[in-house]
Amino acid sequence: MLRLRVCLAWLLAWCLMPAGVLALPAGAAVDIGDLPPFARVDALFWHLEDPAGELGIDDLIDSSRNLPFQPGTDTALNKGFSQSAFWLVGHFRAAPDSDGEKMLRYLEVDYSLLDDIHYYVVVDGKVQQHWLTGDTRPFATRPIDHSRFLFPLELRPGEEKTLLFRIQSTSSMRMPLSFWDPFQFYHTQRIHLLIDGIYYGIIFLMFFYNLCLLITVRDISYFYYIGYTFSLALFQLGMTGYGFEYLWSRLPVVNSFLIPFSICLIAASILKFAQRVLDLKKNAPHTHRFFNWVVLLQMAGMVASLSLSYQLVIKPVIWCAMVVASAMLFVSAAEAWKGSHTARLFLIAWASLLLGSMILAFASMGWIPANLITTNAFMLGSAIEVTLLSITLAERLNQINKQKADMEKEAKRALEIVNQTLQDNNRIKDEFLATISHELRTPMNGVLGCLQHIHDEPISDKVSQYLNYADRSARHMMLLVDSLLAYTELQSGKMVLDNRPFTTRELLASARNLFTELSQKKGIALNFFIEESTPDVLISDCVRLSQILNNLLDNAIKFTRHGRVEVRIQGESANPASADFQLIMQVSDTGIGIAEDKLALIFERFRQVDGAFNRGYGGLGIGLAVIKSLLDFMGGSIAVDSTPGKGTTFTVHIPCHRQLAIVEETDVVAPERSPASLRVLVVEDNPVNQLVLKGLLQKQGYSVVAADNGVQAVQLVQTTPVDIILMDCQMPELDGFEATRQIRALPLPVSKVPIIAVTANAMSQDRERCVEAGMNDYTSKPIDARALNKKIIYWVNLPGKKQKAS
Repeated sequence: MLRLRVCLAWLLAWCLMPAGVLALPAGAAVDIGDLPPFARVDALFWHLEDPAGELGIDDLIDSSRNLPFQPGTDTALNKGFSQSAFWLVGHFRAAPDSDGEKMLRYLEVDYSLLDDIHYYVVVDGKVQQHWLTGDTRPFATRPIDHSRFLFPLELRPGEEKTLLFRIQSTSSMRMPLSFWDPFQFYHTQRIHLLIDGIYYGIIFLMFFYNLCLLITVRDISYFYYIGYTFSLALFQLGMTGYGFEYLWSRLPVVNSFLIPFSICLIAASILKFAQRVLDLKKNAPHTHRFFNWVVLLQMAGMVASLSLSYQLVIKPVIWCAMVVASAMLFVSAAEAWKGSHTARLFLIAWASLLLGSMILAFASMGWIPANLITTNAFMLGSAIEVTLLSITLAERLNQINKQKADMEKEAKRALEIVNQTLQDNNRIKDEFLATISHELRTPMNGVLGCLQHIHDEPISDKVSQYLNYADRSARHMMLLVDSLLAYTELQSGKMVLDNRPFTTRELLASARNLFTELSQKKGIALNFFIEESTPDVLISDCVRLSQILNNLLDNAIKFTRHGRVEVRIQGESANPASADFQLIMQVSDTGIGIAEDKLALIFERFRQVDGAFNRGYGGLGIGLAVIKSLLDFMGGSIAVDSTPGKGTTFTVHIPCHRQLAIVEETDVVAPERSPASLRVLVVEDNPVNQLVLKGLLQKQGYSVVAADNGVQAVQLVQTTPVDIILMDCQMPELDGFEATRQIRALPLPVSKVPIIAVTANAMSQDRERCVEAGMNDYTSKPIDARALNKKIIYWVNLPGKKQKAS
């Protein structure tokens, strides 16, 4: 009803005007007492566009000027981006019958981005008050401290005033005008502050929460998110005027670039964020590349907003922002259509922001009612958006963690399969090596056994020479086989030490027998020395010690053309009363020597100082590697000192134990039973090895019976008394392990017959298998007749030895 009366008054004044238009539009003044506590007064102000910006206040109050003022409408005056200055004029009065007090009202221009605002209060054709303010001027120039533009209007009863605004701005020329009762204004302001506080609280809560996650998780997606929330908050602080009021009130220059800069930063941040959370590099590579170019464009926009005028950059920035908004909507919808749950959340978040922007725009245009919800629609939409984007980010992280968990499960399953395959391969390899060992040792046992038989026969010197060569070559081949098997056992972790008493003299005698002829052939002196303080009997793995010594001697003789090779055995003990003893073996030569820069390489597997050495000196290249690995396994160490052209010395330290209770040879009466009275059962499926073994035993005077397999052996022991059994392990029909178990299951005294494994299986675990099957002892092929005879004597308890306690 009020609006209708006001419009009729303006229309009547317009009709009564003379033909020439007055400088100020004439008409009845509006009684502010008739206005509600809050009233939109856009329709009560006439407006005039001044394209050149030449008109001043004097020009407007000069009645001789004809100025084309236009009446106001219910919709706020909005001229978009314009370089013109605009004048707005309104007449207001207070009724004469007022209470006698001044009436105070606030006139609000509800748009904080206007550059220059001149506010004039004219009474009787004279300017009574004038304020000049705007966002290009310090905040202190505002008549009332507020983020929006507030101007006071005081009227005494019956007083009439004309209000004029001159507004010019490089931003959008949007000029919504409202009258407020001060009490109503501050009451409403508390509600607005509460809403704004909740909004900025949500923004900064999301900012700091995700900043903490960025520090913890270190995912770049969180960096883009906090960049987006920061730029959004910056934009809102600029649009609402809070930033100017509280943060940069003395720096109005910030207002000249803040809006375009923050818009570009928002666009760049949301583009990078979308690339990450939607995984566009994988799902939409062309869109990903397009977004990269748009991000570069936004970065150029940020630079331009800092260096160029607001008027030049704001329109391109807004157009780019519209492109980005449309692209975000389209891309997120496309990814959501593909079934991405993350894309659905992103689409809802982005749609919330766009919907809030549209509602605010429609309310500003007057197309929908302006109320608490519509005027705050953008803040509501952006608050929902940043919350949903945070949830989207969490959802993406959950999906990544789920994918990682699934990948870890798949990797674990694949690793289990690989491990099982490796275990199977290792088992197959071990079986293959065991087979190789057996197959190599079986014929070599026949060769070396036959050579031993021939050595005992009368032969010519020439034939003896050839036999020596053949014996030495066969034993050297066995040295290589033993090195290869030892290396394999060490690599697979299946080596087991067999610590037993041994004599150092026998250790050196075995090495002397193996290498004397080779050294003599090369014209090299081979000398062995044992320090007097070295105990004769020690406890350690004699087989491994012999392997270490033989490999060192083999290398020394191989790389020495003339001169000598010396072996020196000594020991040391920290406490004479202790059984602990450190055995020291030193092998020196006068060979070619090793360069200092090559010393670190010699213990690597399959390496020699120079690859050309393989052609000149032969060898597998694992001898020293095996020695080093064996010593590490036994708790020992090796050191090398070498001078090229003069020779090399290897020094080995091995922890051993001294024998405190030893078995000594004593002069006693003749044994009660002669070897001829002992019957030995040889269980061997290979005819050659059976023949060789029988020959070796018969030379010692034993009575020998033979069986070709385990079945025959089990049957034979039940019908023919035997004193000891030499059992091969791998045989057809019934192997040695099962045959031993069956014999142990027979009645006494057959079940207690000593059984010695005589097998070509030479790996460490083979000894354990023999013991587990019930065998008493173990010896590997090729057979050492002297060592085998000692084992037989030991197990049949022949007289000639007695225990002497230390």
